Amino acid sequence: MPPKSATTKDRSKKNIKVNKGNRSLPPPAEDDDSTKCDDDDDDDAILVTRLELGEEEEMKQDAKDALGQALQEEELHVEDVRGEIFVGNRRSLSLAAPKDMKISSLEDRVSSLTSSLDAYKLLRHRFISAFKRDKLASATEADKRIIGAGNAWAHGDALLYTGTGGRTDVKAFQKLYGMSPWDVQMLKFEEVSRLTYSAHKETITVLNTHAGVVASKHKTGSDKFYKLFAEFVNLFKESGEGYEQGYLDGNPTDVTHAYWAFVNCINDEVTRVEAAEASD
Repeated sequence: MPPKSATTKDRSKKNIKVNKGNRSLPPPAEDDDSTKCDDDDDDDAILVTRLELGEEEEMKQDAKDALGQALQEEELHVEDVRGEIFVGNRRSLSLAAPKDMKISSLEDRVSSLTSSLDAYKLLRHRFISAFKRDKLASATEADKRIIGAGNAWAHGDALLYTGTGGRTDVKAFQKLYGMSPWDVQMLKFEEVSRLTYSAHKETITVLNTHAGVVASKHKTGSDKFYKLFAEFVNLFKESGEGYEQGYLDGNPTDVTHAYWAFVNCINDEVTRVEAAEASD
């Protein structure tokens, strides 16, 4: 078992005057009032050692023995930590110092990620609305506002259809990705619980490739491209218990063959559209 830190705090809070020139704690002199501070100027004493995990009562006794040994053998130091004076061994002071700095850094990170998520949602809304305008000719006034206010990513787009205020134009999503938003969200869940990561990653890449061609004004796919994509999606969803795991691992299956048939056709079955044609 890995060793575990044990921490104790001196509840008596002995008053100690800090020697700023020597950070090590000097031994108290007998009958010397210089080692005393004002009654309301208390310091925290912390001692940390390590012990093996075991039965609760054994750990308690081991902790007492280990802490007593550390107190007798290790040098104590005085440190100013976040404006407070702490007395303890080096291990305890190293644990006391960085806590608030880590918390502050994590809070800043969460705030930054929240802002980034809001901006990303706007970008993904614009992608689907632009597809409805350019390819389906069915953009609503709401879509036009979203457009006025990139890169395809199936999981991110699927999340736009969840919760209050989520998108409701499911058919547009299905035309892009060949699956419903809820199918794609299930893929994300299955990735953790039973689908192998490599197979799942490739599945999402196939969906994104199809969406990128369907929505593009500069690329077009052939009938074969769309036929092979549909065959892959149908086999992936229906083979066995559905959403077959590990189809790129082990013996090839129908899903494996459908996957490679689609991937291998991309270079020949997707062509670029000249700028003049795209603008017509």
